[in-house]
Amino acid sequence: MLKIAEQNIKNLANSTFAKKHITKCIENPKFLTATLLATSVSKDVFAYALRVHNTVKNKEIPEDKKSFVAKMDAITGVTTAVVQLSTGFMLASDKVQKNICKHLFSELGEGTKKFKQASKGFSVVSTLVGATLFAKRIIVPLISSPIASYLEHKHNQKGNSN
Repeated sequence: MLKIAEQNIKNLANSTFAKKHITKCIENPKFLTATLLATSVSKDVFAYALRVHNTVKNKEIPEDKKSFVAKMDAITGVTTAVVQLSTGFMLASDKVQKNICKHLFSELGEGTKKFKQASKGFSVVSTLVGATLFAKRIIVPLISSPIASYLEHKHNQKGNSN
């Protein structure tokens, strides 16, 4: 079984599609940034979908709480995806990157080969780090907490009115 999986991975890695994609990423840092951002967001969407599925199937969570927990996981997943994408594309914008790189790499001399190389690399890394760390660990909790409080309040009101 492991040999089959290994061969499938090798076939995929050596496919024309993968080779073209890798070449495009090497030649175009913006494309690389978008690819990494899309991969990160896709991973998180899958993880939250799995959490929702597991919550619904979990027999240890009381039935009256399952719906609320599943909704919270779904809302957090959607919020995470939207915030990561918007933060990532905002950080990747030429205007933002130009301003940041001017300040960070000023000693390299704007317009020089070293400045351009540093800027390209920094753009990819800062976008991914900003979208994942800043968005997921700072912005999403700030947004999700009020939504959770609101939903819990609504859930409690609904429970009290029955």
